[in-house]
Formats: sequence, C-alpha cells, structure tokens
Amino acid sequence: MLKSRVFRKFLIFLVILFAFVLFLRPKDEGSPYLEYFSNLNQKLKTEGFGKPVVLLDLDRLDENLSTLTKNIPPPLHYRIVVKSLPSLDLLRYIIHKTKTSRLMVFHSGDVVMLLNDPEFSSFDILLGKPMPVRALEEIYKKTKADRFQKIHWLVDTETRLNQYLEFAKSKNLKLHLVLEIDIGLHRGGFVNPKESNQTLSIIQNYTNNLEFDGFMGYEPHVASVPNLLGDKQEAITKEIQSSLSLYNEFVTEGKRSFPSLFEKELLLNGGGSKTYRFYQKNNQVVNDVSVGSALVMPTDFDVVTLKEHKPAFFIAAPVLKRLEGTTIPFLEPISFLFPLWNPNLQVTYFTYGGAYLAKKESPQGLFDNSLYGASTNQGILNGSRATGLQPDDYVFYRPTQSEKVMAEMGEVVLIRNGNIFGTWKCFIN
Repeated sequence: MLKSRVFRKFLIFLVILFAFVLFLRPKDEGSPYLEYFSNLNQKLKTEGFGKPVVLLDLDRLDENLSTLTKNIPPPLHYRIVVKSLPSLDLLRYIIHKTKTSRLMVFHSGDVVMLLNDPEFSSFDILLGKPMPVRALEEIYKKTKADRFQKIHWLVDTETRLNQYLEFAKSKNLKLHLVLEIDIGLHRGGFVNPKESNQTLSIIQNYTNNLEFDGFMGYEPHVASVPNLLGDKQEAITKEIQSSLSLYNEFVTEGKRSFPSLFEKELLLNGGGSKTYRFYQKNNQVVNDVSVGSALVMPTDFDVVTLKEHKPAFFIAAPVLKRLEGTTIPFLEPISFLFPLWNPNLQVTYFTYGGAYLAKKESPQGLFDNSLYGASTNQGILNGSRATGLQPDDYVFYRPTQSEKVMAEMGEVVLIRNGNIFGTWKCFIN
C-alpha cells in the first residue's frame, strides 16, 4: 500500500514536471510567407538577379507620397531629405510627384554632386547639419561660385559663424546662413534667443559677406514623449506646441532686435518624418517642412505618428542551403537535442549575404543563430519547418534605416503591381 502511494506521488511529480517543461519549451514561431511576399518570391525566382537586392514598391511609395501631400498643405513647403533617399532617380520621381524644388542635404559630396548637375543646380538647398569650414573650402573648389553662394549654410555657434565669415572674406563672396536652434532635442544649436541674437548682430555688421536666411529647428524627440497617463497623441501634440512656442521666441526676439534682417520672407525650417504632419494646423511659425524616411518607412520609423504610412522597401536575400536541424561546431554530439527542445531550431538556412541593418519580415519566425555569429558572406538563420523555405527562395527583411542600406546595396529593384519594373542606381553618401 505504501509503495502504491509513493508510486502515485512519483507519477504525479512526473506529470507536473512534464507539464512544467512543456510550459517552458519555446513555442513554434514559424509561419510561411504572407501573400505579398509569396508573390514577390516567385517573381524574384523567375525574373530576379540571384543575389541580395533592395526592393522598392512604387505603389506603396505613391501611397506614402499621397499621404505626405495631404499632410503638408500650402502655404507649407515640402523639403526632400536627400540622405534618406540616396538615388537621383528616386529624387526625380519624388520631385515630379510633389512638385517641390527644395532639398535638405547632409553630406559635402552630395552637395557637390547636386550643384554640378544641371537638373538640380537651381534647386533650393539647405544643409541639414553644420559643416566644418574645411568642407566649405572643398565644396567651393569643386563648384561654381555663383551657385555656391545660394546654398543655405547651417550655423550652430558663434565660433562657426566667425569661421564662415573669415572664409567668405577670403573669397570675397556672400554666404547665406540659417541658424540652428535647439527647440527641445538638445543636439546642439543656439539654446535661447540671447545667443542667437549675438550671432545676428555679427551678421548685420557684415552684410557684404553674410546674409541671414532664417532658422532651422528639429524636434524628433516629441514622437517619443513619455506617456505614463493619458492619450499618446495628446502628449505628442502638447510637446510639439511647446517646441513651436520656443521656436517662435527665437523669431520674435530676432525680429524685434534686428528688424532689417527680417524684412524678407525667411526660411523657417522644421519637422522630420516622425513629426511632419503636426505642422498642418496650429502652426504659425514653420513654413518649410523636411521629410525623407517616411516615404519608404524603415523600422526605425514605426511610430504612432506614421501609422498612415506603409513600408515600401525591403531587402530580399536568396537561400543558398537548407539543412535539417541545427548542428553547432564542437557540440555535434548534443546538437540533435536542440530542435527537440526548441522547434524553431528544426531547420538551418544559409543565405546569400547577411548581417543586414534590417529585421526579418517574411517568412515569420526566422532568427539569427548567436552561437554561429553574424556573417556578411553567408548569413545563418534558424526556423521551424513551418517557414517552408527551400534553396533559391528569398528571405525578406525590413531595413532599420534607408540611407546606409540603399547606398551599400548600390541599386534598388523597382516593383510595380507586384512585378519587377526596373532598377535605379543609388549614390554613396
């Protein structure tokens, strides 16, 4: 009788232990392609290039452009952020769709390229960050002086202003300047109107070599405002209004102290992909709004303020090899246990290329093998059999950002109505 009770307790213990193990055992995360990617996979297998490519869905891009246009109504002006869309063909496409001639440029090489291109040389170009004076010298050497003088150069400190002034004097030319102001991001720039007014006084004293064109304030931080209580949209709206109020102080104080510098219509730039749509109302300050990444939607821009926008570009990498199980060097004797414990280790895939600045998108449930490590030559992914990939199928990724990924891949493959439409070359920033 005693043995029977002990045996029953032991069985109960085993059942509880088994249930606990089952509870802890990883769930199967795998699933096959979504229909959108299944169709792309078939097209790439029959008409593709047999190598990793960046795909740009022009239909989704058009939808994002339509959303952008709706959210930047006149008298607001749209300015294209060039670094986020590093392809002249892509820029031409967006220019045609939006009817803008305003660009924000972040790299000296891009400035030279655009100034020397007859198609873009007449465009209104604003620097997106303050350049070392040495960069000005290099750009000046490689471009025509008349076009060079029409660029809006960004100034963030009085020291940089004085460097630019000495350069302008030495070349006997006039530089058009926009002052960077800190409206909450705290990434540099003038922190209050007193600082900016000191700089404006220098500009006013050297009008032969300097011209004040306006202000630039950047506020992507508002999209990440903590939301412990209340509505997220309300919190963001309140924060953007605070930033705009501070922006307005710079304009008001500058206009009061230096009215002659404010007689013309100034360039008052603001916004960014995460915040641009808040300028369509309750904005009496900013007249020039910059947007780039929102048009293609890398994962870094998956925020509530861009929920209307659709991901429009992906990386597609071919599967080179499919191996059953997950066999780790030096752990061969116990490697058979891995898929028994974790169904997401049932299959190992080796892809053409890897270590992308991207997140796995489709099939779902694929993940990097940390024991193998990352490789840019042959990436290794694990998944369950439910992922269903075979050699020559493609793994689809969503890049975390656009500029570096596009530039490294060299070109984008265009998709229209689910079909391969052609390619556009990218340039290196």
